[in-house]
Amino acid sequence: MKNWSYKQKCAALLVLFMLFLYVGYRFIFSDTFQLANEISEKRKKLNWLKEEEKELPILKQKMAEFEKAYSKKDSISVRDRLTAFISDYAEQHQCLVTEIPRNTSYRNDNLKVQTNTFTIKGNYNNLLSLIQRLETECRYLARIISVKFYSTRDLQKKRTDLYVTLITQTFEQK
Repeated sequence: MKNWSYKQKCAALLVLFMLFLYVGYRFIFSDTFQLANEISEKRKKLNWLKEEEKELPILKQKMAEFEKAYSKKDSISVRDRLTAFISDYAEQHQCLVTEIPRNTSYRNDNLKVQTNTFTIKGNYNNLLSLIQRLETECRYLARIISVKFYSTRDLQKKRTDLYVTLITQTFEQK
């Protein structure tokens, strides 16, 4: 090393420093960075679990609604329950059920499909509110498959009446 020039000594020192950094990173720092990443991921998962834990009461409530809707103890048919719900709503909101619901059923070896058709007369806001309440409050009882708004002109009263035809379906496994 006595015969080395100043530039050679600096280059050797730089190479040794780089070697020291590489060895230090491989044996010390890489494990630390890896553990820091794992800790960060586990904190994210823990925060996610804490957020999901807050939703447990809501999920339990939804399960209770689901169980209530599909309990086998209830002997009232789906058609009667939907008719009662729609009739109660119609009385409270100046609507009129104009057609008695038609009921069609399809039975298979392990599936029963029941289709009900309702026609209700009323104003647009009340009919729209009825559809929204059916979708939220009776979602486990029956699904709305089709909604059709139409109007007819009453020439004697000189006014236009708005109607909605709802088609609901219920699937039941045997």
